[in-house]
Amino acid sequence: MDKRILIFGPAYLDVVVEISGPLAAVPLDQSLPAAARAPRADGRITLDGPTGDHLVFPLPPDAASEAAHFTLAEPVLSRVGREDPAVGEHAVARVRVQPGGMGAGYALALGAALSAPFGEDAVGARVRAALGEMGVHVVPALLPDCPSDTSLVILSARGDKLAVGVRRALVRWMPTAEDHELAKAADALVFCGAPNVFMAAVLARQPRAAVLCAPALRNVRDATVPLASLAPRIHYLTLNALEWAHLDGGDAMRAHVPVITVTDGARGSRLLLGAREYAIPAHPVEGPVNANRAGETYGATVFSTLLAACPDFPAGVTPGLAERAARRGADQAARQLRLAGFEFPE
Repeated sequence: MDKRILIFGPAYLDVVVEISGPLAAVPLDQSLPAAARAPRADGRITLDGPTGDHLVFPLPPDAASEAAHFTLAEPVLSRVGREDPAVGEHAVARVRVQPGGMGAGYALALGAALSAPFGEDAVGARVRAALGEMGVHVVPALLPDCPSDTSLVILSARGDKLAVGVRRALVRWMPTAEDHELAKAADALVFCGAPNVFMAAVLARQPRAAVLCAPALRNVRDATVPLASLAPRIHYLTLNALEWAHLDGGDAMRAHVPVITVTDGARGSRLLLGAREYAIPAHPVEGPVNANRAGETYGATVFSTLLAACPDFPAGVTPGLAERAARRGADQAARQLRLAGFEFPE
């Protein structure tokens, strides 16, 4: 596929903590903001929430340097409709430090250039170096007097994913003149977790490019620049069931966005084409799974399939093609569940 694709999204160093048992009483697939992160000297990662959450993860000796305390900005279970706190101590099977973030994931999956925000610090330099070694071309937005963002990702063998991060660079990020020039030259743009105000500023220049939006929950809940206000400029929207449930303006999205997919883990996904809806089954996967990056794999697969089949996407998309793309996305997402590192299936 000879397409110039540009990604706008965050890139971090993920501290990935894998546990064998379930993380909470209900399955989780979400990201939470942390109000603060502080180092610890006792070889543990701890998470405390505002209404009694207290999660403890004793680390293996070779990962003791990653010990930290996170003060969560909201309760762990509130987004899934639970008022009880998440409490418990979980044995850690493995800890890995690797590149992460939706921007980094989509850039690697699609073989695309990445525009992402960083502080002028060693953490940001380490992320850019790691991505460069993987062949990802990074266009950094360097923010003075701002630390690079950090990310903790907790995964369970059941398929739970809880990402916790301190986001200072991301919320200060705005497009530069270089970003506008790159967007103007691109055939396709991917906004994955970039702030809504950032996306609005880029799309206001009306670049002639196919647009994929893969929002995080913070994008969905943004009341200042509602995601629905950008619907006429989005051609493919992909998000998970929790994000869709919190989206204000779903009807406007369905009216304006040609292709929408809503993923729901082992329950499969939904393909929304205007008023029409198609159920896409998930492929059953036995044994332990790694849910990290499954959503990115699904979205990147659907988007690349549509772009390859329709040179002028979204023109030319038929229900049959969209359904084939979604089923291919589900197939690739199932393969992704078997991959532990920062990599994607062929």
